[in-house]
Amino acid sequence: MIAIFGNPKDPHAQEICNKTNMLGYDCTIISTARCSLKDTSFIFSHNHGHSSTIKINQGGNTVCLDSVMAALVLQPIFPLFSTTAQEFNQELKFWFFTWRESMEGVYAVLERKKVLLNDSVSNAMANQNKIRYISAPITQFLRQPKTLVSNNKESLLNFFVNSHQSVILKTLHQMQLSLDGEPTMLLASLVQRDDFLDFGQANECPVLLQEYIDKIYDVRLTIVGNQIFACKIDATKSDAGRIDWRAYDLPNTPHTPYDLPEKISEEINNICMQLKLDYATIDLCVNRAGDYYLLDINPYGKYLWIEHAIGAPITDAIARFLIKKSFNYANTYDDKATPSIKDGPSIRQ
Repeated sequence: MIAIFGNPKDPHAQEICNKTNMLGYDCTIISTARCSLKDTSFIFSHNHGHSSTIKINQGGNTVCLDSVMAALVLQPIFPLFSTTAQEFNQELKFWFFTWRESMEGVYAVLERKKVLLNDSVSNAMANQNKIRYISAPITQFLRQPKTLVSNNKESLLNFFVNSHQSVILKTLHQMQLSLDGEPTMLLASLVQRDDFLDFGQANECPVLLQEYIDKIYDVRLTIVGNQIFACKIDATKSDAGRIDWRAYDLPNTPHTPYDLPEKISEEINNICMQLKLDYATIDLCVNRAGDYYLLDINPYGKYLWIEHAIGAPITDAIARFLIKKSFNYANTYDDKATPSIKDGPSIRQ
């Protein structure tokens, strides 16, 4: 069995599950949504160090972890804070943290079985951290913008060459926010030195500043095993998306297939291998000199709009990757197991 952990309403989970089933392999979605966990039966049984088992029952469907031979985690657990107003009392907090620990136990067991895409949930979560990958060794051809993460006023002011220079202000991690009851997010924006003259000296969280790259277009990469699906995103004609294409001004932001230079592809594959990532979305930008800059790595990045925009078979690649991973597991315990599906993305070792 192949298991997908996440929100069953997420179209990514639905598409991957449907494609895997269409290819003739049993796949199920185990919901980590709050509404689903309210009606979920969870059993972890351990017998004096001799055997352990975990069973999860949702909607009459029981999944035993012993039968899971490949797994994809799209949402490890629902967010405690959501865009809907609600009271976070002690009971809810206890309920949430107990479910979180229970699910992390599930992922730990799957990690031990070596059936998880992206090696482990903890590894994938850690690799969302911008400081983690920005501080990694510089590659030969991929550049990184000059970056500062600080809550020290003097260091923030010194990051600017002069009062007229604009730099990019970003969030360290994207989180759920709301505006007038609707979900929203903070986009990257241009700031100047004067914007930090009133920055507080105490009780301020660190902020992320990066040098402004005079880019001519962005490149969105979706990594599946050793396959790279590249999409050129040209937001130069969009007032809303020129700084951050995530404004999704699609009529003014053409998406087209992109031929990534081999030297950049090799470095991307090396980065993913070092970070133990089988799946990730990676954002690059290209300046007028033709230099490639690494902007973001997200092991939980979305891809469906890219698939629809340029016709890239990303869902098919993920499904086939999971199937191959299940074969790897089966071959470990059954010498007679042989793959019957070909031409899928290779699995990182």
